[in-house]
Amino acid sequence: MCSPSQLLLRRALRLIVCLQLRNMSSEIAVSAVESRLHRLSAWFDPEAAGVVTILLGLFQVILSVPLAYADQNLPKLFILPLVLGILIVAGGSLTIANERNSSRLLLRGCACSNVVGLLGALLAFCLYCYSLSTVQSKELCGPSVTTLPDYNDRGSSYGCPEEYLRACCWSVTLLLLLYNTAAVLLHSLLSVSALKALKTD
Repeated sequence: MCSPSQLLLRRALRLIVCLQLRNMSSEIAVSAVESRLHRLSAWFDPEAAGVVTILLGLFQVILSVPLAYADQNLPKLFILPLVLGILIVAGGSLTIANERNSSRLLLRGCACSNVVGLLGALLAFCLYCYSLSTVQSKELCGPSVTTLPDYNDRGSSYGCPEEYLRACCWSVTLLLLLYNTAAVLLHSLLSVSALKALKTD
């Protein structure tokens, strides 16, 4: 049989152990919350931004396929949206993973991938603008090239296959430029958010 002082001592030890466990669990919860991305404003949701970023990256990967078969000034241009799309998808995926299971390592990966994606998207923006300007400045088909028949029901003004291919290539590059502009915006927001969260840790 235990004496009343021993019972009191056991209860006190149990209480101390319970309090220590609560403190440890609250510290783990606080560190998990701190390793999440910094919310720039009330309307900014990093997880939704990560999903949109993944979609923009997938669109760029898909649009790299028609560029691979187009004859243009920059024949290896299709590699740029392919690599950039993979970088953008990686940045969005790490953002979502960090928001769901926060950790310091994921936060660093999220910050690095978003900064690299931002730099790649800025480089691609310049190359897409250059490609669009050179496509417009090339001279059109000469008179020796066989023109398409005049029974085009859509009223297209393209007179030869090269003009049609050039117009398709210009449209795909313009789409890539628009998706890339949105990716630059999202990557800059996610980069700032991740870097602020790293500084506050």
